[in-house]
Order: sequence, then C-alpha cells, then structure tokens
Amino acid sequence: MLSIKYSLYDCFADRSFAGHTAAIVEVPQKPEYELAKKVSVELCQTITCFVWREKNRIQVESLAKDGAVWLVNHGLLGVAKHFVKEQDVLYSADAKFEVRVSDDSVSIAIPRQELNLMEMPERLNQAFDVVPVSVREIGATCLVELRTVKEVIDLEIDFNRISKLDYDRIVITAEDDTVSFDYVYRYFSPKHSVNENNGSLYVQTFLPIFWQERLGKNDFSFWQPSVRKSSGYVSVEKNCIRLEAPVRKIFDGTLKVL
Repeated sequence: MLSIKYSLYDCFADRSFAGHTAAIVEVPQKPEYELAKKVSVELCQTITCFVWREKNRIQVESLAKDGAVWLVNHGLLGVAKHFVKEQDVLYSADAKFEVRVSDDSVSIAIPRQELNLMEMPERLNQAFDVVPVSVREIGATCLVELRTVKEVIDLEIDFNRISKLDYDRIVITAEDDTVSFDYVYRYFSPKHSVNENNGSLYVQTFLPIFWQERLGKNDFSFWQPSVRKSSGYVSVEKNCIRLEAPVRKIFDGTLKVL
C-alpha cells in the first residue's frame, strides 16, 4: 500500500472556496506517468501537481484531470504556497519559475506570449452571438475583446458549439470601467474537460500584453467573473509577466493507494 500526502489549494482566491482549486501531491521522486495519471483522474481536479525534491530543487509535474501534462498552470501557485517560505525557484520539465511568497499571496514570473490580430471566425461568432471589438489568436487559443464588462458577464455559453470549434481555448475579455479592476476575462475550454476555467495562469502569459497595447501601461489588476470568482495583479516586464494572486489552503490529507 502506497501512502502519499496531498493538499488542496484555492488559487486566485481572496477567500476559501473561491478561485480555482489545485491538488498538490508530495512524492519522494518523479512519479511514473501512468500512476500520476490515475491519481489525477481520481482526484478529478482541473490540475494535480506532483512535487518532489531533487538535488535541492523543487521539481513539479502537473497533470490535468484527463491526464494531459500542463506546464504553465495555476497549480504552481499552490505549490509555491505549500513548499516555499519566502523565495525560491520551481522547476518543471525544461522551465523554471521564480516565486515569492508573503502572507496569503504568491508572486510568480511566467513567460510572455504575443498575439496575432485576425478576423472573427463565423463559427465562433455563432457560438457566442456577440459582436467583438477585436479578435486575436495564439496557437490553439482565441482571444475575443468585447465592448463592456456586462457583455462578458452576461454571455450565454453553448459549450457543445464551443467544443466543436477549431480552438482548444476561448478567452473573452473587456476593459473594466465599472469597478476597481483594469480588465475582466472568462476562459472556456471544453476540449480540456473544463467548460469554464475559474482562474488561469496560462491566460496571463498573453492577456497583459494585449491590455498593455490597448491601455498603454504595464501594471494591471484583473477579475474573472466565473462562478467561483478570481482576482490578481500582473506587471509586464521585459522578459516575463510577473503575477501576484491570493492563495488559500483548503485542507491536507493522505492518499492511500490500495
């Protein structure tokens, strides 16, 4: 029988049971992929991070609940909160993430990505029934800017239609001139078994770059009006995005693999 410690963290959450949950599983060494996949499927969280120490480094491998390996993901915030006292580096595959921890928040440096301008695809327009201000794309991700925050909040989502689009991820955003945030966004990814993501680190690799161009500044606060709500801060730096977000531990436990 194998016993391993695990914890659940709410990331991008200014209170418990908000934001986006990640499972942090402590293992003595890099787990075999098939075992890690089975554990992540059983825990059924959007992301499960397996963490071990190797040559004084904190190593992380993150799996989605369908077994796919994700590099930049919100679970890294939970890993930092769980293992780092003040400042350290997390290593994942060939990437490394500088993290800082203070009180209930975590700061992390993530890569920055540029977007390409494009026309709104007809099938995407039919899925959302909206008139966008602009549309961008990066790989299999589509970013759609709407005119108002209300349009973003009031979107009626047909996940069946979205799942049939050419994109794996759809991000909807708008400038927030109604409350004390610079922009809001919602993120849909039914192809990854996540109808609506409750808080994403990956989205922040490119969304601040978009708003830097639109608003002409480098520092932003953001809010995600999903069911569980998410919030945080980002700064656009020369070689990365620096993100800071609140993180809450929900509980600890022990997994006994029989």
